[in-house]
Amino acid sequence: MKGLPDKLLDSMYKGIWAVDTDNKFIYFNEGMEKITGLSRDKIIGGNLKDFMELAHLSVGDEGHFRELALRVKDTLKPSRYHSLQFLTPEGKLSIQSGYIFPIVDEAEKYSGIICTVESFSEQKIREKTFKDMLSSKKKLEDIYKNSPVIAFLWTAEKDWPVEFVSDNISQFGYTPEDFTSGKLIYGDIIHPEDLDFVRNDVTQLEIEGRQFFSKEYRILTKSGEIRWVAERSLLGYDEENKPSYYQGIMIDITDRKLAEEALLESEKKYRFIFENSPLGIFNFDEDASITHCNENISKIMGVPKDRIIGMNMIMDIDDMAMKEAVKAIFSRKSGHYEGKYKNPLSGKTTPIKADYSPNISDDGKLLGGVGIVEDITARVKAEEAMIKYAEDLAAANEELKSLDRMKDEFLSNVSHELKTPLTSIKGYTELISEESLGPLTDKQKEVEDTVLRNAERLKRLVDSLLYISRVQSGTVKYNFEPVSIGEIIDMTLLDLKIQIDQKNLKVEKNIPVDLSPVNGDRDKLTDTFTNIVDNSIKFTPEGGTLTFTVAVEEDLLHIVLKDTGIGIPPDLIPMLFRRFYQIDATRKRKYGGTGLGLYICKEIVTAHEGKIWAESEGENKGTEIHVLLPNRIEPPNLDIQNQKHSI
Repeated sequence: MKGLPDKLLDSMYKGIWAVDTDNKFIYFNEGMEKITGLSRDKIIGGNLKDFMELAHLSVGDEGHFRELALRVKDTLKPSRYHSLQFLTPEGKLSIQSGYIFPIVDEAEKYSGIICTVESFSEQKIREKTFKDMLSSKKKLEDIYKNSPVIAFLWTAEKDWPVEFVSDNISQFGYTPEDFTSGKLIYGDIIHPEDLDFVRNDVTQLEIEGRQFFSKEYRILTKSGEIRWVAERSLLGYDEENKPSYYQGIMIDITDRKLAEEALLESEKKYRFIFENSPLGIFNFDEDASITHCNENISKIMGVPKDRIIGMNMIMDIDDMAMKEAVKAIFSRKSGHYEGKYKNPLSGKTTPIKADYSPNISDDGKLLGGVGIVEDITARVKAEEAMIKYAEDLAAANEELKSLDRMKDEFLSNVSHELKTPLTSIKGYTELISEESLGPLTDKQKEVEDTVLRNAERLKRLVDSLLYISRVQSGTVKYNFEPVSIGEIIDMTLLDLKIQIDQKNLKVEKNIPVDLSPVNGDRDKLTDTFTNIVDNSIKFTPEGGTLTFTVAVEEDLLHIVLKDTGIGIPPDLIPMLFRRFYQIDATRKRKYGGTGLGLYICKEIVTAHEGKIWAESEGENKGTEIHVLLPNRIEPPNLDIQNQKHSI
C-alpha cells in the first residue's frame, strides 16, 4: 500500500482500508477515520475481527461481510456490499456501501484485501438511544437465531446472486457458503415451474419503481424436496436511482399450503359428491329453510330445484313422522324417516329413506342440518316380491317334504321286498355251491360262483339302501359288545375271497395277535370293512396288493387298508364320504357302484365315536383308508348310538 498515493485514493473513494493475509490492518485512510470515528493509529496492525467489534457491527452484517471477504479470497474477484451498519464511538449510525478488492502478489496469489467505502450516511444517536440500540440489536440477534425466518441480501442482477443469507437456511439443507461462494444463485433454488413468474413480478416491481415485493412460490431443497415459501423484500436503489439490491426475509409456508390444497381438494370432492350423488342431498339453516340441494332430490320429489330452495322443513311439511325427524336436528341429534312420503309441493308419493344430521360450527353454534334422501321404491318392490317368493318357496318346500317322505317310504318298502327273494336266491345258490344238491361240473361251478358273487353284491346294495332309509327315519340301532377287529377283518376277507381271487390280488396283514377287543357293533363294523375292502378290490388292477395294518395308538385303534390301485386326486378326497358321490362318470361306468359305501362307513364309524379318512398321493399311486376306533370295552355315548344322522 506504500506505493499508492493517499490523495489519489482519497479522491476516488470516501473511505478505504486494507488487511493482509492474516487479516491484520495495513492501511486505514483519513476518510475511514471520519466515517468510523476510529483513529488510524488504533487500527493499523490490529485484527479485522477487533475492528468489527469496535464498530459494533451486527452479527448478521459481520457474517455477511466475512462471507463476501472469503468469496473474494477464493475467486480473486471483487465483490460489492450494501448497507453495512456501523455504530461510531460518538453514537452515529453509519450505513456504508462499496467494494471489496483482492490484493495479489507477483505470482498472482492472494495477499490480502482492499475495502472501499463509496457511499455512506450518518445519523446522530443520543447516548441512551445508542445503548438501547446495542441492547436491542443483541436481543434481535438472539431472536433471529431462533427464528424460522431466513434473511437474504440479493444483488439486482439476473436470478439474484446472493450477498448474504442467514445461517438458518440450513432448514432447506443449504449452508450460507453455498450461496456466498458463488456456487449457487437464488434463482437456482426456485422451482423451475415458478421461476418465470417470479422473474416477471420482480421485473414489474423494478419498472414501476416500487420498493416492496411480496410473493409465494416453490423452492427446491438441497435434497430435491419441494417446499413453499413466502418472501417479503425491499428493493434498494443506488445513487443513480437504479435497482441495486434486494433485502428481505423468507419463511417456509409448506404446511399452510398443503392444508389449503387439502381443503380445496376436499371441497372439490364434496361438491362432486353433492352434485353427482345418486342420493338426494340438501342443506337447511337454523330456521329449517332449505338453502342448497342437488339435482337428485329434485328428481326424487318431482319438483324443480328453485321451488325446493326456500322450503321450510317444519312449517311446509304435513307428514308428522318427517317433522319429528327434522326437529331432532334442533336438539343436536340425528333424525331418521322411512316410509311412503307425499311431497306437499308436487303431491307425489314416493317410498323414501331420509337421514338428518346437525351442522355444528367449530365454536359449537348450530348452523342447521343436512338431509340425505334415498328413493327406496325398487327396494320396497323387491321386498314385496321377496315376501311372495318366500311364501311360494314355503309351499313348495312343504310339497317337497311330502315327496321326500313318500320317497323314504318307497325306498324302505322296496328294500324289504328286494331282500326277501334275495335271501332265497343267495341261500339256494350256496346249497348248489356246496354240492348239497349234486355234484357240479367246472363250468357249472364257475357260473354258480358268478351268481353267488353278484347275489352277495346285490345283498350289500339292498343293505345299503335299508341303512340309508333307517338313518333318515332315525331307526338305526346298534348292538355294542366286545368284538375282535382282527376277526372282523379275517371274516371280511373270507367273504370277499371270490372277488380277490378273481383279480389275483395279494393280501397282506400286519395285525398284532394279542390285540384287545373293542366295544362295537359286529354287523355294522363288518359292513364297514366290507365296503372298504370291496372298494379297494374294485379300483385295484389285477395282480395288485391289499395291505391291512392295525396299530394301538394310546387309547385308539388305528386300522389302515392300503391298496395299489388307481389312486385319487388330492383335491377330490374331501368329497369321497358324501352320499352318492363318485369321482366322475367315466369311473362309474367302468367300475360301477352307487356312491353309498364310503358314506355308510363314515356314518357307522362316527356312531362308534371314531374317525375315517382317505389319503392318496395322486392317480395311479394307490389309496389308504384310515379308521380310528376307541380302544375300550365300555359302550360309546348312547346319544350317538341312537341319533338320527343328517343326510
